[in-house]
This record gives sequence, C-alpha cells and structure tokens, in this order.
Amino acid sequence: MSGIGDMLQATRFFVGFLPSFTNVGYLARRSLWQRETWDFSSQHWLVSGASSGIGREIARQAAAAGASVLAVARSADKLAQLAEEAENLAGSIHPIPMDLSLVASTEELISRVLVQHPALNVLVNNVGVLLNTPATTAEGLDTGFATNLLNPWLLTTEACQRGLLSDDASVIHMSSGGMYNVPLSVPALESHENYQGAMAYAYHKRAQVELNAHLRRTEAGRRQYYVMHPGWVDTPGVETSLPDFHRVLKPLLRNAAAGADTALWLASHRPNQRAPEGIWFDRALRSSHALPGSRKGDDLEALLAYLETRGNFPGANEAAFA
Repeated sequence: MSGIGDMLQATRFFVGFLPSFTNVGYLARRSLWQRETWDFSSQHWLVSGASSGIGREIARQAAAAGASVLAVARSADKLAQLAEEAENLAGSIHPIPMDLSLVASTEELISRVLVQHPALNVLVNNVGVLLNTPATTAEGLDTGFATNLLNPWLLTTEACQRGLLSDDASVIHMSSGGMYNVPLSVPALESHENYQGAMAYAYHKRAQVELNAHLRRTEAGRRQYYVMHPGWVDTPGVETSLPDFHRVLKPLLRNAAAGADTALWLASHRPNQRAPEGIWFDRALRSSHALPGSRKGDDLEALLAYLETRGNFPGANEAAFA
C-alpha cells in the first residue's frame, strides 16, 4: 500500500471506529447488559502480561471471583505487588516472573511451571508489546513478533499437546482493533524495513485472528478458542507506545476494567461460536474484516510454516491441530 493509501486507510479507521472503540461505545453497550457476578471458584487460570493494564485487571477480577491465577509477566516487583493486593480475595494469584519474548522462557513456563499445577481451565494470552523502533531478542527473533504472536502460539499449542489444558478449557487471545487495517502478511511479521510500530503490531494481531480461526476449525472436543479486542484502553503500554494518541484521546479511552470485561464474560459464559471466523468485542461476535483489502493476504499454510521455522519446540505446530 502506498504512503497516501496508508494515510487514507488510517484516517478511515480512526474516524470510523472512534465512537465504538472508546468509552462512548462501551458505556452505550453496557447499558443493555444484565448485571452479573463472576464465579470462577476452583478454576485454574494463566494470564500473561499480568503486571499492568488489561492483563492485571483480568487476573485480579478472576482471583476475586475465586480462581487460582498464574500471573505471568517480566516485572517481578509488579507481580509481587499484585499478589499482595490479592491476599484477601476469594481466590489467589501466583506470580511467575518470566520474559515471554523468549522461546526458551515459554518452554520453561510449560516444562517447569505448568506441569506442577493442575490443568488450566482458562488461558488468557494477553501479553503484547508495541515498539516504536524495531528490536531483536537474544534468540534472533523480532521482539514484537516473538511476544505478540509466536510465543502465545507455542504456549497454546504445546500446553494442549502436553495435556496442560483441561478438556473443556477456554483459551482467550487478546488481539487489537488495529488488525482491521491490514491483511495477513507473513513477510511483514518481522520486517524492519520502513518500520512503523503500530503497523507491525497490527500485522501480528491479524495473524493472531487467523490462527484462532484455525484452532476453531481443527481442534476437536469441548475446548473453546476465542479472539477478542478490548477497544481503546488507557494503559501504561498505550501511554508509552502511542503518546500522541494517548494524549489526544485520554478523556475518551476506556479504563482497564472495561478492557477486561469481554475476556471475563467469555470465560464465564463460554459461548458456542459456530463459525470459526470472527472477533469478540463488547460481548458480541463481530466480523474480523471491516476495511478494504484485509482479505487479500497470504494463506494460513504459509503462516503455519513460518511459525514452525521460527519456533524451536520439539513437535511445535504438529498434527494435533490438523
């Protein structure tokens, strides 16, 4: 897409979704919902990216509703503070400091941590990073790609293959409305040429939507796989990565509780989504395509093949999902 085309697409996206994605849309829809009290008693959860923002709120509310939550993030101090604040809740929070931009850390999380705990009832792949400049991990992977896409995929598929998800588990992937801007593009997943952090993030999140549809088509049994986006939320990550966006829209941005709502609702209600495609937003299944050109991308097989070459788990992406 040309520079002018990118600008027009971004303008159409911003103007078109402004009322819906901000707190305006959330408050309007919430007025139609029945009041609910979550009950996650005796459930075992893992929430990644749990040290701040939406992930922190999901972990806190799940624990308040009785769940035992493995809270995974890089900051040991922030996780310890979260666990301390949860001491009087009905459930519990167990801090797991770990850098999920690294495949080795993801493998350690599965092989050392998850095997010591009961099978997960809910897995929330919330971890994400939007970088203003490109970065590479110690393993030679693009940091955004590894954090936003590769390692959540490996965590999900490996946990399932190794029996670390319960037979009726819910897996919830936290995507972004930014994915509406782009098609599936394998070359864009780690490209540092003419780098734009928001666009790189959007390509990762589009791929995440496609992978969730793949899991829904191929995974047999009672497990439910969902992908959602939270709207535009006032989080530390947004403030750091998109300072101008945050400054201009701060009065209209959703709070973390609004951003976490659909994830908690999905975990509680486990709606039976018949079609594999779609993205959940404000408790309803929406189309995952809204702007021209987003369907004209690479095919899923190219994406799966690329992930297999970039992840080095023995057996990752094998035929358990084929």
